[in-house]
Amino acid sequence: MFRRAFSAAAVFGFSWGGAGQKEQFVLGNEVKMPNISVIRPDVAQKNDVLVSRKVVNELDRTKLNIRLYQYETCPFCCKVRAYLDYHGFSYEIVEVNPVTRSQIKFSTDYKKVPIVRVNDEISLTESSLVVSQLATLLVLPDRTMKEVMSMYPTVEGTDDKGKAVVTHPNKYFVMMEKSLSVADMAAAREEREWREWVDSHFIHLISPNVYRSWNESLETFRWFQEVGDWHRTFPSWERCLAVYMGAAAMWGLSKRLKKRHNIDDERAAMKEACDKWIVAVGPTRKFMGGEKPNLADLALYGAMQSFYGCAAFAECCSSGPISEWYARMKSAVEKREGAYLLAARK
Repeated sequence: MFRRAFSAAAVFGFSWGGAGQKEQFVLGNEVKMPNISVIRPDVAQKNDVLVSRKVVNELDRTKLNIRLYQYETCPFCCKVRAYLDYHGFSYEIVEVNPVTRSQIKFSTDYKKVPIVRVNDEISLTESSLVVSQLATLLVLPDRTMKEVMSMYPTVEGTDDKGKAVVTHPNKYFVMMEKSLSVADMAAAREEREWREWVDSHFIHLISPNVYRSWNESLETFRWFQEVGDWHRTFPSWERCLAVYMGAAAMWGLSKRLKKRHNIDDERAAMKEACDKWIVAVGPTRKFMGGEKPNLADLALYGAMQSFYGCAAFAECCSSGPISEWYARMKSAVEKREGAYLLAARK
């Protein structure tokens, strides 16, 4: 997996707009106008790391104090951000240095991103698992985060190479405490299947596309530097090292990934995947979730956001039905249309 090959190279770019944006949320007959502010601290607090930005929503009553440790351009991190943004969570972002990873030194046994810290005492890891756990917390407001975590047991095993691995077999499930209708069960099954498809298929197409040549690879990393705000968060020597080492490493790795996943034409494979998604959504639904995005919609949107500034996106995703779906998703996420769940909490 390219996350392990070079930490700086995971792919994404998304940020909120300016501070103080306001959106309307309707709760029954009452219209709420939350103050959404985005703060970008210039210096780190005492005995803390530099927070890249802090998003505050006055309607978030979860009291989770979420902090996301991430690479701005990582598709796995972007899936988590897409979920947090759509639902209007308040949260902090810490950009992890891809060279030193000093910002996550507190995590002694897990050195990948994303890592989500809750109230500075609980660490959530693995992007799809994090999303499922947060989604479960929203639908089960009387449960604590620790109680929700206990619903996702770990299973120890070995991979194809005999290496010990820890998995969560139900990581794509959102837990419910009420019976679902037949239609709701079918929708939940579809959502799980396509969330897994994003992880097991679509994301594997990104690296061969964005690192297809040396020039594309270097262009991609220069874009990473820009959207990741590396000029503000990292010293110049680390930026230079990350850009050129990352571009070289991922250019080479993309060839191996292309072979490993049996990709003959990377652009054609990406277009085929986008077409497959559109067929699955069908002509009568705005989103796979129907009138509103579900977790599968958010997962694919996040993965696509991870390379929106690259040539591959312009060639594969900027026209046709996939671009129309993407535009609807972008609007829903940026308007925080899922924030009604947070606003309804007491």
